[in-house]
Amino acid sequence: MGTNGTDMARRCFLAVLATLLFAPASFGARDNSECLECHGEQSIIQQGGARLYVDPLKFADTSHKVVGCTSCHDSVTGRHPEDGTKPSHATCKECHDAVAKEYAQSLHGRNAACADCHNPHRARKPADVSGVEINAVCSRCHLPPATLKSHEKWLPQAGRHLHAMPCITCHTGSKGYYINLFVEKEDRKGAFRLATYDELARLTGENGIASLVDTNGDNYISLLELRKFNKKARDDGMRLRGMMMPEVMTHSYQILDNRWDCTFCHVSGTKGLQTSFVSFPGKNGVYSRVAVEKGAILDVLYGTPDFYMTGATRSKGVSIIGGLIIACGIVIPLGHGFIRFLTRRKREHNHDQAAHEVIVYLQPTPVRIWHWIHALSIVTLCVTGVQIRFPEVVNLFGSYRAAVTLHNVAGVVVALSMVYWILYYVVISHAIGRIYFPTGDEVRHGLIRQAVFYAFNYFRGKPNPFHATPENKFNALQKTAYLVIMLVFMPLVIVTGFLLLDIQPLRNMLFLLGGIKLIDGLHFFAACCLCAFTFFHFYLTTLGPTPFSEIRTMWTGWEKEEEPEESEPSTAK
Repeated sequence: MGTNGTDMARRCFLAVLATLLFAPASFGARDNSECLECHGEQSIIQQGGARLYVDPLKFADTSHKVVGCTSCHDSVTGRHPEDGTKPSHATCKECHDAVAKEYAQSLHGRNAACADCHNPHRARKPADVSGVEINAVCSRCHLPPATLKSHEKWLPQAGRHLHAMPCITCHTGSKGYYINLFVEKEDRKGAFRLATYDELARLTGENGIASLVDTNGDNYISLLELRKFNKKARDDGMRLRGMMMPEVMTHSYQILDNRWDCTFCHVSGTKGLQTSFVSFPGKNGVYSRVAVEKGAILDVLYGTPDFYMTGATRSKGVSIIGGLIIACGIVIPLGHGFIRFLTRRKREHNHDQAAHEVIVYLQPTPVRIWHWIHALSIVTLCVTGVQIRFPEVVNLFGSYRAAVTLHNVAGVVVALSMVYWILYYVVISHAIGRIYFPTGDEVRHGLIRQAVFYAFNYFRGKPNPFHATPENKFNALQKTAYLVIMLVFMPLVIVTGFLLLDIQPLRNMLFLLGGIKLIDGLHFFAACCLCAFTFFHFYLTTLGPTPFSEIRTMWTGWEKEEEPEESEPSTAK
């Protein structure tokens, strides 16, 4: 609790001691149970209003129960309420002096009293309440629509941020953040809300509601237990909602400069997400926490499928797999290039013996424009994606927000260029089947023939067995690679990318498809495949007659093709 907590405990102890030593005898007979005989009955609401009612169940677990009713209402006599004396009310600062001083200097200090936010008869520790309850208190003054509108002016995906953390996480000097998971239940309209004690108790019976996740009852939730719950929960219309909560609270309500910067949360890396709990509601509304296995929040599949923090909730295993894929896209071209360098004289000698060249108009203007826009967008996605995935070690764009914004814009451009590609080759040129789909003969013989050329015959200076024409631009290997990239990985990146944009109508689809963590994993995997292909693709463009001849073709549209002496000359188109 720190200095403030120690000071508060000392003051509360002195208040109780003073009550026991100096209170009148008639007053000493009053304890909490006597007060609750009247104030614990709901009938008192009809006599004097809701402010007189104290829920006995909720008061029993408050911090103020130990202090006692008469410590705050010390003017109550043994003849209350017949004596007609109005009970006195202690001020909060009598025990919470340090907190009161801190709060007085905050933005809220002049606008709200302690009791405007805290019910003294329900006072609980931060760990005993849900983030939803904390935000509900804030929303009494800060209406949710207005709050969302003001945050949308500067905060990307403002709705998701407000859903994933209590206001105090950003608007106080609180610290020691952890992830608290709450069980949510789906209502008849398909919306999710926090499950109540009664709803969960009906599912668990005498075993206690914690057994819903903590199946072995050891007061510790393993990753295996978490996965089992999430697999079954979807069938029962339940899910775990994660919120980033502060372990140590302050009352220094303010607008902190470092909260405007996305790096405060998203560049902390995975170390800040090692601590997590599952909180279960009690009969009295008090939440009890059960510790979760360290690092479980980072599990990619069923650990916490619906909690996602960009740049922080990355899976180490998925990152390694993605890194290996990209490494292959770099190492193989480098190895091929090294052998190519060693055999350069052999190839130069054979090139001098080449027959003659013809010029073919291979790439129409619409295709070239599309290619360069698409290529630039893909490279932008790859580079910004690295910073988004590993923000604590990579900073290429000045700020995390800039990287995310540029990434999203590039993603939209890629999606539009994909639509353009389909329209051009399917609707306009009607050539998608001829150009991108390998024929049976190409599958049976062309793939092997072309693979042998790139792996062996190229280094021996042998001519390429394939000669491009406007009607048949790509060899069998190119067709197969482009087919997989354009019809599998590209759509996968685009669809998962749009799902991760937190578009309101698509939120339920995330849940149906296995959760945001799974979508993120698929997005990263497909992106790594595209990145590896980009390295391959760039290197292969250098395997023409000259290192830049293929790039020149995509710039001008014309390509020089070598043909044997005895072959008939091709007609340029």
